[in-house]
Amino acid sequence: MRLDVPRDVSLDGHLVDGVLGYLTLCTGIAFAVLVVVLAVTLLFHRARASRPHAHHTHGDSLRARLLTFGVGLILFVAIDVTLAVRASGHLHEHFWNYPDADPSALRVEVTARQWSWTFRTAGPDARFGTPDDVVTLGELHVPIGRPVYVKLRSKDVVHSLYLPNFRTKIDAIPGSTTRLWFQAQEAGRTEIGCAQHCGVSHYKMRGWLIASPEDEYRAWLARAETDSRLRYDPADTVAQQEGWEW
Repeated sequence: MRLDVPRDVSLDGHLVDGVLGYLTLCTGIAFAVLVVVLAVTLLFHRARASRPHAHHTHGDSLRARLLTFGVGLILFVAIDVTLAVRASGHLHEHFWNYPDADPSALRVEVTARQWSWTFRTAGPDARFGTPDDVVTLGELHVPIGRPVYVKLRSKDVVHSLYLPNFRTKIDAIPGSTTRLWFQAQEAGRTEIGCAQHCGVSHYKMRGWLIASPEDEYRAWLARAETDSRLRYDPADTVAQQEGWEW
């Protein structure tokens, strides 16, 4: 059976792939070396005609302890420390470097509930919770080449917005506002999932992210703004409470 990794269509997804690739390579080399050591041990330390019992040691000598400590230290530095340094750098320089001051960023509010995603973008007035907000259910439209700045809230239990093709996810926690950002580099339709078990219909909590060139996105946005104004109901106070000022 062949396992296919979801295609990376994001600006920074290759950094995650790089960390996972390095981890796979290092652990693969360590495993191969261990297999060789075990094979050599079985071959040369086994019982034979001149030695009726296999040669073995309890590993309590100073040499054995120093060897064990040295191998463990090398593996710890080569794998754990190196990965921690690389991952920390990627987080601070990219994934946690939120586009707060970027005027070109598309700002999106996400409301999670059992078992659906609601996406809200501000209309021409650039404010959330107003009649011209563009609200979609289970479908997020974004332009290519612009940062997408997402803030999330949950209406009931813990959910987790998962974008496998963008190598990122974040929990939506009741009573809190969480955030992430990403940038699409390719046009297309990719899956949105929930990475936190949220109830009996957790499997239904799916959506789609549609990335389009800027001109196609603006054409869709113009139609969506008109539809949102037609659907707006000033008497529906519950729906209006889902939008909040940043």
